[in-house]
Amino acid sequence: MGQNSPLAYSPEQNPAEYDDLISGWVQYWNNVIRPDTPLDPNLVKALIATESSFDPNQLANKKNSNSARGLMQITNDTRKILGDAHGELKDHFITVTKQGLNDPNINICAGVRWLFHKRNLLSSKLGHNATWLETVSKYKGTAKTTKGRAKSIMDKFRETYEALQKCEEK
Repeated sequence: MGQNSPLAYSPEQNPAEYDDLISGWVQYWNNVIRPDTPLDPNLVKALIATESSFDPNQLANKKNSNSARGLMQITNDTRKILGDAHGELKDHFITVTKQGLNDPNINICAGVRWLFHKRNLLSSKLGHNATWLETVSKYKGTAKTTKGRAKSIMDKFRETYEALQKCEEK
């Protein structure tokens, strides 16, 4: 891909190495939750690309060990919600520790589950089933940014997602 492509990565990054984990966890959560519109693995891959550039050790704020971390940039607060005894992952044999969020398998599992959680919350708020793009916007926290910044964040995400869809079509 060219330098201006939304799918341009540095040489040490290999996004394809996560394809099986992404597809597996998306399929697992689609089967468990059975949404009206199944989650697309490429949407998760675009989310990872725009959240961490496929760096499993990415820490959003290096001065704050509780900041978002890993491929899907899971926050410590989210980790606690997902991982407590009554949390989202309680019946799925997944233990999510802060350090565990640097493990791509755990991070992707938790991130995909969190996407479903965000979609459920947003759907309740909107009074209809939220689209996955609306859910990504919620996941990325664009409501907490300026309108211009939110548009820029989502434009980059859409470009990346569309590029992945085109690659899939070939």
